Amino acid sequence: MVIRNKVWVGLGAALLASTSLATAALAGDTPDNTERSRDTVWSKVQLASGEAGEAGEGGEGGELSHSDSAYLTQLGLMRGHLSVGVELYGLGELANAATHMKHPEDELYESMEDALKDRGAPGFEEELETLATLVENQADNAKVQAAYAAVLEAITRAEAAAGPQPADEIAEVIYDLIHTAAEEYDEGVDDGKIVNGHEYQDALGFTRIAEALTDLLAQSDADTSLVAEIKEQIAAIKPAWPSVVPPVQATMDPSALYGAAARIEIAALSLKD
Repeated sequence: MVIRNKVWVGLGAALLASTSLATAALAGDTPDNTERSRDTVWSKVQLASGEAGEAGEGGEGGELSHSDSAYLTQLGLMRGHLSVGVELYGLGELANAATHMKHPEDELYESMEDALKDRGAPGFEEELETLATLVENQADNAKVQAAYAAVLEAITRAEAAAGPQPADEIAEVIYDLIHTAAEEYDEGVDDGKIVNGHEYQDALGFTRIAEALTDLLAQSDADTSLVAEIKEQIAAIKPAWPSVVPPVQATMDPSALYGAAARIEIAALSLKD
């Protein structure tokens, strides 16, 4: 399926808005600061023709150079970490925020350096380091938000290097993100209790990115019933995260997330037909 019109969608504007509004009162943001965050373009992925692949957190560099879905998933994972990190920072959860901000720089980015060069994409290590340093030094929230926006703009430029993407490949990225979220959530839950808040938060961040990508699918000419199925599966697992700060008791069994991922995979495969 080829999307003939060039459809560029700011996937992250809504997510940035919700994160900023949720923390503005606690973090002391001004209305102007929140408005600027809302208007920041989070990701732009063009729909056209292409081939799908597979990816996961910490994917191999060679695969990232040759598989668009692996490459875009890795960038999506980075977005997920940063999303929860900046929200936690605004809520005063400074130590947890610092951990999430450092993970993209320390682990995920290193595996992407060769792929960025191979694709002729601009690097963004400096932007990641600036954000992580500000968070570690407990800088003013407005400065952190500005640095966060700069990182997102840099990630957007890196995503653009993947070129036009088909709807089925975007669906493959959504599946990869949700499957990784299921694995992370599973690691964070034991006997019905949240035992690892970081993994719980990772899963939340990855699911946010996947949900934002479904909006892109909805604006394509992809089979509406398949797109609806993907959106329905993500909506069904969102109660697993009643808040970014984990509760004591898990609100959902990890098996529900694996089941949703499996059904999304089926829908993504059907989009190839």
